[in-house]
Amino acid sequence: MTLRTGAGHPLPVTATPRDAADPIVEISYDLFTAMRNLRHVILPDSGRWYMNGLHPISAWRFHRELDSAVNDVLTPLYVFTGNNRQTAVALGLIGGPYETRCEIIEPVSNRALNVHVRQIGVRFSRRLPDHVAAADGSVTEHVFHHRPAAEPWLLTMRAFAQAQRDIHGLADRVTPSALEPIWCTWADWSSDDLTDELIRDNAARGVELGIRNYIIDDGWFGPGLDSDYGTELNIGDWTPDTTKIKDLAGLVRNIRALGGATLIWCAPHAVGPRAECFAERAPLLIRDGDGQPVLNPTQFYALCFRSPQARQVMTDLCVDLVRRWDFDGAKYDLFNWVPNVPCESMQHEHDTESMLWGLYLTLKSIDDATREIKPDYLVELKQNYGTPFFSQLGGMMRAGDAPYAPETNFLRTLHVQSYTPFALNDYQTFTEEDTVQDVAVTVIMMMAAGIPAYSVDLARLGPQRSGVLRRLHAWYKENQALLAAHRVPADPDNTVLAVRSSTEDIVFLVGAGGPVTVDKPTTILNGSYTEQFALHSRAPVTVETVDAHGNPSPSLVTEPGREWTVIPTTPGSTHLVRPC
Repeated sequence: MTLRTGAGHPLPVTATPRDAADPIVEISYDLFTAMRNLRHVILPDSGRWYMNGLHPISAWRFHRELDSAVNDVLTPLYVFTGNNRQTAVALGLIGGPYETRCEIIEPVSNRALNVHVRQIGVRFSRRLPDHVAAADGSVTEHVFHHRPAAEPWLLTMRAFAQAQRDIHGLADRVTPSALEPIWCTWADWSSDDLTDELIRDNAARGVELGIRNYIIDDGWFGPGLDSDYGTELNIGDWTPDTTKIKDLAGLVRNIRALGGATLIWCAPHAVGPRAECFAERAPLLIRDGDGQPVLNPTQFYALCFRSPQARQVMTDLCVDLVRRWDFDGAKYDLFNWVPNVPCESMQHEHDTESMLWGLYLTLKSIDDATREIKPDYLVELKQNYGTPFFSQLGGMMRAGDAPYAPETNFLRTLHVQSYTPFALNDYQTFTEEDTVQDVAVTVIMMMAAGIPAYSVDLARLGPQRSGVLRRLHAWYKENQALLAAHRVPADPDNTVLAVRSSTEDIVFLVGAGGPVTVDKPTTILNGSYTEQFALHSRAPVTVETVDAHGNPSPSLVTEPGREWTVIPTTPGSTHLVRPC
């Protein structure tokens, strides 16, 4: 074959076979850079688990091979940060959404960690679907080699995502309601206890607290994934369990009358063994080499994304949800539980070798069909099937499952922020053990990374905690247009995140907080437990403070000629900084 590189960054690489009748179907890229002392490694990941491999020694030993597949779509990028915590070098591959193995090939870790080679090597290996090769049998992809002067890893990932968009012509669709706060039935209740009264009571209270979008989650149709493991699932029929929800269409109308919107939870590929549709859909299930349907650990089967007939079934059932019950949107879930095995069924047609490409075609078909009925249909996806290729097929991308873990939730949502500002926090929860300040800090941390979302019994939330949500949601609503932008880190540890405009700025303090520089009217929200921060301003400013309880403090005026001022704060406080 012939290998040709082009000009520019990212670097185009074209491999051309001698004979167009023998197109390239497999390709690997080995990329090397000099070894150096490192602080962290951001591994290829969907954003759910990258925190577990941050340290170089963990990366070399425990995370040597990572597969981007239908059950977990990884960002094919390694980011290595130096001792200054900024990006030292990043190595990645830009191509279509197909299965990719990401490997660390240097340093080697076998009987011992062999670093004497003094280089870092990574490999991206791909088996390409038939449609990828050009007419001459060639394949063109792009190598991403990035060595910025000083840049936090989040901005490096954002540059990679932008390159993906530029090369492949990708753009997120903006759904106006996507930025509204969300409430969901999932975390704080067993799906066995789901009722229409529970949903209606929470919606009535939530609308008053500034929450607009309401997700009816798993279990609305019968046993859910959190039901007793011995319970056979009827998932796949997608009709209401009338012992839980007596009148689903009436519930949707009721929430709309309150001023809310309803999203329905759906796993279009899932078929439970007790589903009435099982016999009808059995020929379209993923099957192994013995011809048997593959049962997930979650105890349901999956329709095959490689099958055009199965994709049509999934599209039709999602359209049916809109037409039958007039939902305002949907939460599509559980693709991360698609069995990562080749479908060897002889009972249905396959039109692509890639299950991951089949997932893309499925979501695109569903998105096109539902938006023909409702152009502003709001779709929630999950980061396990993230990246800019998939975020364009939904209104928002959720950072998966982190209730009762605000810091994990923040880090996961921050990863989503690398490619879309419509990053949805996982549904956060509060208990009687959480103080008013705890609640305020949790809400501000969510806003620092994306869209706030909850799974908590709002109807039983006390007045002080409710007051925090009401006040912060009112501020969020007032600034919603500005908050549609990406968060920009002011430091490599992402402890100061800003949303900037020509007339005003918003700054979030998280983690350890950090110094804040202002040159225009700025709102600073303290989503940390720090009790002071340094404010830098060339001209005198007035600082007005409101604490987590909503109590104001006396205004503070900085001294002329003094560029740095220590500002006292408390967790959950808001500071309005204005020129004198």
